[in-house]
Amino acid sequence: MRDIKDLIGVIMRVLDGAEISEDDVLDVEFEADDELLDALNEAYIKLLEFAHDRERRINDSHLDQEARATLQRVLNEIVRLSNSESG
Repeated sequence: MRDIKDLIGVIMRVLDGAEISEDDVLDVEFEADDELLDALNEAYIKLLEFAHDRERRINDSHLDQEARATLQRVLNEIVRLSNSESG
């Protein structure tokens, strides 16, 4: 579960307004099964896209807000799936 918390921590930093580098994302490792793995993979890809698109987002506040909203949606799904697996 610790590795999932690391990924969630990176997402939370972004949602709190931080910028991240591709290296920040590449340092994260995780392991899960089934739907939770799918959600974690989606979050990982969205974080990489977020880091990669930094220059575009800096110049386009709408794009930045959209990217952060997508990460919020993915985080909500991870939390939902984690709660259903533990319950």
